[in-house]
Amino acid sequence: MNSSAFLPLAFLTNPFASLASALGLNGISNPISGPSAGGGSNCISGTVALSINTPGVKISYQAPQDQKAVTGAFVEMFQVGSSFAADIISGPSTISGTYKIFVKLCLPTDPDVLANVKTVQLLSHGATLDHTYWDIAPGYSYVDVASAAGYATLSYDQLGVGRSDHPDPIQVVQATSQVAVTHALAGLLRSSKLGGYKFDKVVGVGHSAGSTLTQAITTQYPKDFDAVILSGTTASADTVALTVAAFNLINANTDPSNQFRSLAPGYLTQQTSVGIQFAFYRFPNFDDDVFRRQVAHKSTNTLGVLLTLGSIVAPSPEFTGPVDLVNGEHDLVFCGGNCVEPVDQNQAALSLFYSAAGKGSQSYIAAGAGHSIAAHKSGPDSFKHMVKFLQDNGL
Repeated sequence: MNSSAFLPLAFLTNPFASLASALGLNGISNPISGPSAGGGSNCISGTVALSINTPGVKISYQAPQDQKAVTGAFVEMFQVGSSFAADIISGPSTISGTYKIFVKLCLPTDPDVLANVKTVQLLSHGATLDHTYWDIAPGYSYVDVASAAGYATLSYDQLGVGRSDHPDPIQVVQATSQVAVTHALAGLLRSSKLGGYKFDKVVGVGHSAGSTLTQAITTQYPKDFDAVILSGTTASADTVALTVAAFNLINANTDPSNQFRSLAPGYLTQQTSVGIQFAFYRFPNFDDDVFRRQVAHKSTNTLGVLLTLGSIVAPSPEFTGPVDLVNGEHDLVFCGGNCVEPVDQNQAALSLFYSAAGKGSQSYIAAGAGHSIAAHKSGPDSFKHMVKFLQDNGL
């Protein structure tokens, strides 16, 4: 990182104010500064305006208006031999527009460590989560572990999620538009147009659907990332339908919390914490307070993404950087509750998707964890492994 262009003396005495001022002039609108949720990083958050133009599909389907119709759609989608998705996709489309994306850039608190930051990690969250997955609470913050090790992180809310824009949930918020947003953010970090920072390396870090987006980047834009860390994902989708069904998804605008009341039908969220635990957590290996925080920060997914996510999954034969696969021992979504039997699902995914991955590639099983590895008691150990993977590869 070019600290001379970026670290004014005032930052040492008032880091948040100085950082906000610097970033406000370099691509992040309405910047707000403060500590991370974990308390170990200096962060600045705001929005960036991203213009995307990407192929999509025309979905000839009106969003279900009531709960019976929502439930009926998922029954049709997941029944044996279903052609539901194929029947309602009527042709290609172009998804084009400029959208505001919420971002949070976090940095080491130690000025000496900050001055030597060279690598930034682009953190992509999973479905029905938001950027807070990476920075839940003290002791459960990947952002803070990365900062302490000398890395910058940029987390963000995907299109249609959290504090980002919420366009049409069927025709606009599709898998390809999410890939376009992630690609655009990687480009900003590489071109030093975000916050004035000059980073030498950009690493893609994903969780669950965020790993699917990150992996799609390595297929379509293999030069975007110098390395990737993928968590909560494998090459198997056998139990995805089971866990999505467990969510008991509802139109988000009917959620009793009223936090999503302004959203259009087609934006979905989980009805209860029971479904969240069923799909994401392994009892009793998680902290109750962390679980409550994650439930409170539940977010949305769209019918557009659910109907198109599989279309972006493909091997990445041109990506030659190192790859790290991290999964919970008891991940139900992608391992059916056992990621090591009858085969090591991490190794199976590496072999299928990354035939040319760098020799420094690794994998890791998070002991006792379910799908959301960051929220389990073994989360800190997973974070240490992820950082060590980067250090082992000179990043």
